[in-house]
Amino acid sequence: MENVLGLAFVSLGALFTVWNAVGLSRYLKFRRVARSAELTWAVPRPWFYGMCLGIGFFMVSLTVLSIFVLRRPLLATLAQALMALYYTVVFPLTLRIQRGFYRTGIWLDRGFVPYKAVRRLNWRETPEILLMVDSDHSWLGEGHQSLKVPGERFGEARRILASHIEDQTLSVETHILGLSEVDQPAQEQV
Repeated sequence: MENVLGLAFVSLGALFTVWNAVGLSRYLKFRRVARSAELTWAVPRPWFYGMCLGIGFFMVSLTVLSIFVLRRPLLATLAQALMALYYTVVFPLTLRIQRGFYRTGIWLDRGFVPYKAVRRLNWRETPEILLMVDSDHSWLGEGHQSLKVPGERFGEARRILASHIEDQTLSVETHILGLSEVDQPAQEQV
């Protein structure tokens, strides 16, 4: 039983180490590009935000209790501390990342994509407006990501993309389904 518990703490420690590193690196990247914001908006807090903070503060108290009162093994305490760090610091920081358009790229729902990596753009208007982006900026090759654009920002977002296409900081593919530009019917780019 002790081995299974140790393996569980190692797994949790590894998982939260990765989540903390990814979350902090995204936030630091946001801090670097934040000065170049052209059109951004805050991400609404998810419905489970309070629950995550509650878990975080519970893990902080459990970590303190494990260190000073229970004298638990270092591995268990470290895993608890990493969980506490994620839920009380890293998770709230990632919610401060402003989605939208910057001088060098787009901050999508899953991360930042530089304009030079964007290959295709498409608008999807469902009850919400989504900018669909196909890019070469992904660990697994071509990435398909989206950005929820508030309705009142839709026109300005289109103008920003059009200006980046015009000044060639954003170069999207103009052919669809293998058709050349001369075979393709006239269509709106952005």
